[in-house]
Parts: sequence; structure tokens; C-alpha cells
Amino acid sequence: MVIKEVFIQAVQSLISHRTRALMTMTGISWGIVAVVMLMAYGNGFHTALMVGFKRAFSTGTVVIWNGQTSMQAGGERAGKKYASGRRHGAAQTTRRHQVCQS
Repeated sequence: MVIKEVFIQAVQSLISHRTRALMTMTGISWGIVAVVMLMAYGNGFHTALMVGFKRAFSTGTVVIWNGQTSMQAGGERAGKKYASGRRHGAAQTTRRHQVCQS
């Protein structure tokens, strides 16, 4: 009984306040469309970035930072520090030489 009375009162309110009901429904629809479009825009942007990075770096590229790798190489974990074959003094000399040339 209570649900029937609530439904009747809701229908009567919609009929008596048509403009307010129309504006409310338009606002709700507009909000749903805006959220869907923003989500689609975000997903498209994410996909474009991923495709761009894959084309630029590919999946077989290994990046080496100062003494460590970005991917697993030679049975070692990714990011593990490694020592190059050069002595410490030779590396310092090379760095100074590169700085002086630029």
C-alpha cells in the first residue's frame, strides 16, 4: 500500500510541475553524457600514449641509468646495480673529458 501511494504522489508531482521535472531530467541526462564522454576521452588519451611509447621505445629496448638496468638481464633482477669493467679512475677521467668538450 505504501509503495502505491508514493508512486501516485510522484506521478501527480510530475504532472503538476512539468517544467521543473523536465529541467531535472535534462540535468541528469546532461551529467550522464558528460561523465561518459570524459571517460571515453581519458581512455582514448591513455591508448594514444601507450601506442606512442611502444612505437618510440618498443618492447625490446633496455634503458640503462647510472649503473643499473630497467629490465631483467643476464639472470639478475631488474634495477640491480652493476659494475662496469672500467676502473673508478677511468670513469672519472671520461666524465671530466666529456664535460670539457661540451
